[in-house]
Amino acid sequence: MLLVVLMLASGISLVPMALTAAGLDKGRRCLSAAGVGTGEVPPGDVLRSAAYRSCVEEHGMVPWWVGPATPGVLVVLACGLFFVLPVWKARRRRAVPLEAVDHDGRILRHLQHLAQVTGLKRMPRVVVDPSAASTGAAVFGRTGRPTLCLHGGLLARRTAVPEDFTAVLLHELAHIRNRDVTLTYATVALWRTFIAAVLVPYAVGFAILVFNSYAAETRPYEVGLPAWRALALPVFMTVVVYLARSDVLRSRELHADLAAARWGASPRVWGFVEPAQSVRMLPRALRSFTELWRTHPRWDVRREVLADSTPLYEVPGLLMFLTGAAVVMVNGQLWFFVGMSQRVDRWEWNVAMALPCAVLVTGIAGTVLWRSTVHRLLNGRRRLSGVWAGLWLGIGMTVSELFGNRIAIFRWLPGEPVVVLLLTLAGLTFTWWVTQCSHLWATAWRGRTVRTPMMLTLAGACLALCAWFWWWQAYGVILANIPGLLTNPLGPGDNGLLVLDPTGAHATILTTAQRTVALLSTTVAVPLALPAVAVLWIVPLLAWTVRPLSPVRRRDTALDPDVPAISDGSLPPLRRALSAGLFGGGVCWAGIVGMKAHMHVWQPPVRLRGIAGALLYQFEASVLLLAGTAVAALAASLLARRYRLIAALVAAHTAALAGYGGVWVLTASDGCLQGISTFVSACGWRPAATWQAFQYLLGILLILVTIEGVASAAAVSAARWACWRPARPVASAQAGQEPRRLNLRRLGVGVLCAGAIGILVALLSFPEPSGKRAAAPGGARPVTHSGFAAQEAWQQAEDWYNLGGRALLVRYDDNLGKLRALGPEAQKSSDSAALIKSRLPAICTEFGRIAKDGDVYFPVPDPRIQPSWKTFTTQAAKGSEDCLTGLRQNNAALLTTGVQEINQATRAADTIKAWITAIRTGRP
Repeated sequence: MLLVVLMLASGISLVPMALTAAGLDKGRRCLSAAGVGTGEVPPGDVLRSAAYRSCVEEHGMVPWWVGPATPGVLVVLACGLFFVLPVWKARRRRAVPLEAVDHDGRILRHLQHLAQVTGLKRMPRVVVDPSAASTGAAVFGRTGRPTLCLHGGLLARRTAVPEDFTAVLLHELAHIRNRDVTLTYATVALWRTFIAAVLVPYAVGFAILVFNSYAAETRPYEVGLPAWRALALPVFMTVVVYLARSDVLRSRELHADLAAARWGASPRVWGFVEPAQSVRMLPRALRSFTELWRTHPRWDVRREVLADSTPLYEVPGLLMFLTGAAVVMVNGQLWFFVGMSQRVDRWEWNVAMALPCAVLVTGIAGTVLWRSTVHRLLNGRRRLSGVWAGLWLGIGMTVSELFGNRIAIFRWLPGEPVVVLLLTLAGLTFTWWVTQCSHLWATAWRGRTVRTPMMLTLAGACLALCAWFWWWQAYGVILANIPGLLTNPLGPGDNGLLVLDPTGAHATILTTAQRTVALLSTTVAVPLALPAVAVLWIVPLLAWTVRPLSPVRRRDTALDPDVPAISDGSLPPLRRALSAGLFGGGVCWAGIVGMKAHMHVWQPPVRLRGIAGALLYQFEASVLLLAGTAVAALAASLLARRYRLIAALVAAHTAALAGYGGVWVLTASDGCLQGISTFVSACGWRPAATWQAFQYLLGILLILVTIEGVASAAAVSAARWACWRPARPVASAQAGQEPRRLNLRRLGVGVLCAGAIGILVALLSFPEPSGKRAAAPGGARPVTHSGFAAQEAWQQAEDWYNLGGRALLVRYDDNLGKLRALGPEAQKSSDSAALIKSRLPAICTEFGRIAKDGDVYFPVPDPRIQPSWKTFTTQAAKGSEDCLTGLRQNNAALLTTGVQEINQATRAADTIKAWITAIRTGRP
């Protein structure tokens, strides 16, 4: 499914990109040439202008439905190839029916017996390839109607080594029983169709682009860096798809081996090949690398899996890497298509881009993590950490994004490489959380299967990933692309809230808070961010409400005495995390009281008792709240022996609820306690005003609290891993005390869930009052940074130049060259007057045509250069008219005036060319 989604989603954008590169979709850039920015609604006068209509007619525009229709075309072509492949394979091998070789029916009866052993309800169609000398067989077609092809060499050894014959047949029948035939050949058919219908046209389109750019009859035009980066993307995509396809084929062979051995196949066939001799490290590493590209595993690997199937239930790094790389490519292709449709800011399109990627990662990586966790529990092995799996998942996403054309459009490396590391951290956090939740729920769940908690955990992980991909595609790619945007999202020259403090006594606090909140406001701008944060600690918290397993069903000893036992029958005490959370909330209460007492003594001056003083109070209260939650998360991580991440998240959010309660109570009752009154002296109760004052910061604080919990757990885990000691067994609760403790846990969990859901509903249901967003330091999205203007100016200048501006300037330079060469030629001619009269009219007429075409074309998109463009077209038209009139009237003065006007047009053209050169050489 990962390969199918990747290829179908890639076709949506690669086909339009190929048509654009081939020059068949240049008309789509006419709006940019007219000066319309990305995401802007084009004005009606631009759409109705003759310049726009002629630009679209001249350059052509591919219909919008070409991209969305590509997946359907690929599916239809792949289906046709899928049904043709079995017939083609049979004819290519010149296979004959089994009846033509099995005259006595003994082979058929043997096959029918093996089909009964494997549980097949229907016998496959059996053919024989007499020209194949190998001792193997193959299954192709589809699961509902498979074809089993027996090689001639296998039939020749049937009587000599019947055990090998049976083992090979059982292996091939296992493919049918495992129902992997249809999926395998459907993927192969789609892959070949994708190569022929997408990758080949993509390569042809860019070959046309390069050829046209460097053609001899035109002036050399430099192919932009985005075009070269776009060529690297399908190459990387091909590698990823091929590696994933090879990994799937190897995996199906190993599972078929296990099924055949379970049905009684003799292991002699796998031991027929001698084991490989020991090699040195470098050849072994090289052999491991070449193994990644093989569609069939080596014989030594197959023997190892038959002896111990545990590796099949591990979390392979290659699978995680390919998953991360593929989902980012899918997201990038959808992002490119939606961006071309000018619908990036609409929430439904953001969900359509983020949800498929989240479902793919959760369905593939999450399921593998759950399966490995349960397998380790059943075999008494050490718990899975998920760190290495997350590292490979994050590396795959990072590498894929670097090959894409989003975070580094006009350069090879991203403008802010630090932001790209968030992809790796996101992969680590995802696998760590899923692994701990899977182990927690697998040990606590009392049902016959773990399907219910598994679906609950994966649904929460999918929601969190959907919010992450939404933020990354909307804001992360921008922050990674524009240098300096991370440290100053508001752009240079923005004083912001500093006007509220003219003396600059609190300039550092206000500036830091302004930029920090402007940057973090992008997280709460994603509607799914706050529900995802709540899910990350509520879903594992619910495990403490389940009645624990009875001692009979507990498995307190490991099968392997060398592996430390893992207690899988009891959960760690919840009171540790709750105690740490309440302690952190107390720290926050104490900090708020201290801050109010300080401000009471300090008594802000009159100029800071308005908005600036309120903002200072809000920022300092937020910092104290974060400090209390950090203390709680760190304490919970130190106290926890297991599920450190979950304990840190629960403690941090418990402290956030308790701490925010303190902020709300003490602020709403300001003036009632004279020793800590800050802004008013009269006692009163102002809950609504307090909620409005902290509402725009609360969502940001909840996200920061989650980040603090993850960071604290990671720091403590890394420190304990550095000085690792065997974990001591955790004692189970006494049977008599368990019902009472269970009720207390359920009460505590209910209170926490009610508080979390109440805050979430309040933040999502009640909009901020008018004017509060304006008072907030920074908007939800950084849009005023100079880097955006530089990129937009570069793109508009390129489109204006390539769609007509370059042709007009080249025509003018050529005609000007003819005019300047006319004087030396006239001096060499015997009849200079006749030569000038014969050639000058055509030259002057061409200047007029150029001016007329310039008036029809778009003005220069840069307002600073538009006067030069106006001068160019006006003076060229005047010079042409005066030149022709002077020739007709034989007026030398008028002819001289025309030449002077053409000189003015030339100077204006030089200014335009200098602008183009500066834009292209100083590209962002």
